[in-house]
Amino acid sequence: FIMAKQVEQLEKEKKELQERLKNQEKKIDYFERAKRLEEIPLIKTAYEEQRVHDMELWEQQEEERITTLQLEREKALEHKNRLSRMLEDRDLFEARLKASRRTVYEDKLKQFQERLAEERRSRLEERKKQRKEERRVTYYREKEEEEQRLREEQLLK
Repeated sequence: FIMAKQVEQLEKEKKELQERLKNQEKKIDYFERAKRLEEIPLIKTAYEEQRVHDMELWEQQEEERITTLQLEREKALEHKNRLSRMLEDRDLFEARLKASRRTVYEDKLKQFQERLAEERRSRLEERKKQRKEERRVTYYREKEEEEQRLREEQLLK
């Protein structure tokens, strides 16, 4: 009997403990729900604040980017204007340089053509002399052969 009472007592305590745990779980669940319900507007507010902050930051960065691009464009235009003022000087320098180089080229070409003409004249003269000498040698050789032939004929007669 005592054992049965002890078992009954233990089961009763177990049920009470389970009931308390269940109630405690419900309380925690209600607290969590309440906390979430209270957090939702806070989260929305925080999200909205972050979105506004991000938008402001983006706008600021965009303004900085545009300002930087405008400054770079102004510098590029200044650089272009500065270089365009130098353009006439560059063209003048190039024209002078080309003219001086053309003069040097034409002088060298003239000298080359003169040397070439002189070389042609000297070679032509040399060929004339050589042909004249060949004709003279041929003439004397033929004359000598003719005389030799005539002498041989005289001897044979």
